Amino acid sequence: MATPAITLILDEVQNRLENISIVNEYSYDAMKIERARLEPFNGYDLPAINFWGTTVGNERNAYNDDKRMLELFIEMHTLTRDEPFIDVANRLAADIITAMVRSPLAPKVSDAPNYDLNETVEDLILNGYDYTIGEGEKPFCGILVNFTLQYITSPFEMYTYTL
Repeated sequence: MATPAITLILDEVQNRLENISIVNEYSYDAMKIERARLEPFNGYDLPAINFWGTTVGNERNAYNDDKRMLELFIEMHTLTRDEPFIDVANRLAADIITAMVRSPLAPKVSDAPNYDLNETVEDLILNGYDYTIGEGEKPFCGILVNFTLQYITSPFEMYTYTL
């Protein structure tokens, strides 16, 4: 059975997020990474990442191909410890945004960027991010990053894409 193009793109996103580690020059080691998790992470899972798509838009381009736009959200949480939450959240955002433009074959922060997700998308657009904070016995903070991933496919084609 064929794999939908969006599933292949999300697989590549996961591969990139899995490279978030101190060894690869990021600020944090991502302890758990899940796609479309519905339940909150536990304290021992943190730092943790959850990602999902929300909307797929479509436009017909001048060449009669479909230009698809996948809205992608990536959230990352960790405990705040003794640092201001905004400083922690900014490092989380930097880790996610940097990982999204590093190939799994060259995952370090110092490696050259790869903006087309190994030729799975035509364009990767950072729309912005929001801070999150939780209070209580174990305060946490996080970041919610929004991207648009654009790819081209033949009209009504769901299983392949072209660059």
